[in-house]
Amino acid sequence: MESNNWINDILYSTTGITKVTPDAHLFSKIQNRINNQNIVSNKWIWIVAASFSILVSLNIKMLLSNSTKPTNAKEPIEMSVSNSNQLY
Repeated sequence: MESNNWINDILYSTTGITKVTPDAHLFSKIQNRINNQNIVSNKWIWIVAASFSILVSLNIKMLLSNSTKPTNAKEPIEMSVSNSNQLY
């Protein structure tokens, strides 16, 4: 019974609390700071876009250059690896 009263006291402890409103000038300063922090300049957007396009074009070039290369391998790489562990 006491635990139920204690729980109810905690649950209803916020009843009657009034919402505090901030000063209008302070609130506008805070809002301006929040809004100014999320701005990315156009210069950085263009740099990222150019870097991305260069990366994509290099990847495509590498894929096309590897696919057109003739495969004249004499032996697989597994055969060229030495079976002994002697390094000298």
